Amino acid sequence: MNDEVRDIWNANAEFWDGRMGEGNNFHLKLIEPVQLEMLKIAEGMQVLDVACGNGQFARKMASLGARVTAVDFSEKFIAIARSRESKNIDYRVADAASAADLNKLPSGHFDAVVCTMALMDMSDISVLAKHAPLLMKKGGIFVFSILHPCFNSGASTLVHEMDDLSGQSEDRFGVKVRDYLVETERLGIGMAGQPQSQYYFHRPVSAVLRAFFNNGLVLDAYEEPSFRDIGDSERIFDNVYKNIPPALVCRLRRG
Repeated sequence: MNDEVRDIWNANAEFWDGRMGEGNNFHLKLIEPVQLEMLKIAEGMQVLDVACGNGQFARKMASLGARVTAVDFSEKFIAIARSRESKNIDYRVADAASAADLNKLPSGHFDAVVCTMALMDMSDISVLAKHAPLLMKKGGIFVFSILHPCFNSGASTLVHEMDDLSGQSEDRFGVKVRDYLVETERLGIGMAGQPQSQYYFHRPVSAVLRAFFNNGLVLDAYEEPSFRDIGDSERIFDNVYKNIPPALVCRLRRG
């Protein structure tokens, strides 16, 4: 499964880079501000960026003074990342689901480990959960963002209803959720037009956090960003996720 997932991301890498660039609206408005607040980047801070993709967030952290080691299992993503300005960034091909690859990284070296919108793309998060504390300095933090499992389970449906109340129509948006506690994988489309469907691995919030709790990390911050500040949109996705969070961002700390 992991090999198949890697092949898909290699096939999609150039398309995703073209669409993502230095961050799309979802990332720049919802994810990046929360992650930066949790990370509190300082000059010279050592950060490990896991599943870095095209390196967009690694470059952002480096621009704020961090020294970043950025890894991804997709050779094509790393090649793309290396083609950009890479001051204070060490890009490496490494699989977060491979103990052998993670063991090549310096132990007890990083002030922070960050994984941006990628845990739900990984067939196995147990290896990363075990190794993250070993890679961090005492007092180190692990920050991750994911599609919110409660509302993006793969067994959920976006809903748009219209009511006629006292002679006025009112739009109502929501999510129908089923089988939330069932851990499963599915093929889906992250960005319309991408060459191949990608795998999503649904885990309830408790399962995601438990993997890290079992390895000595404790939950330190928990945020659920949404599109509350946007106006009316033609996209049901935007309207649904005004008062329902599409993403979850957490910070864990060595206990």
